[in-house]
Amino acid sequence: MTMTPEVASLRIGRSVTSLEDAMDELLARSGDLMAEMARARVATAEAAHAGQRPMMRIAAMQKNLMAARGELLRAHGDLSQLAETMGIPVAGCPEEGSLASTAGEDLEGDVAVERAA
Repeated sequence: MTMTPEVASLRIGRSVTSLEDAMDELLARSGDLMAEMARARVATAEAAHAGQRPMMRIAAMQKNLMAARGELLRAHGDLSQLAETMGIPVAGCPEEGSLASTAGEDLEGDVAVERAA
């Protein structure tokens, strides 16, 4: 079965957007879990160190999720550029696969520093 580039682009675009939404939901849920753990520690009058290790693991997982989300953003940008070179119109896609913020601040250097540490 043959698929046109336009149809492939639409299917890939839907999949990328769906994955981006799912990753954002996972980040939100992990934040909810972290907040619930902290509130439980306070509500049960546990010592400050109680639950610290699992909370640190959740924080590390969140950091890894953010790194994965950044890679997905870059892949989305790369796919958009590929579609444009094939003459397939794209709308609402990142222009390039970078981590530059809307304020023009480049976050890639911060990520590189963290990886080196």
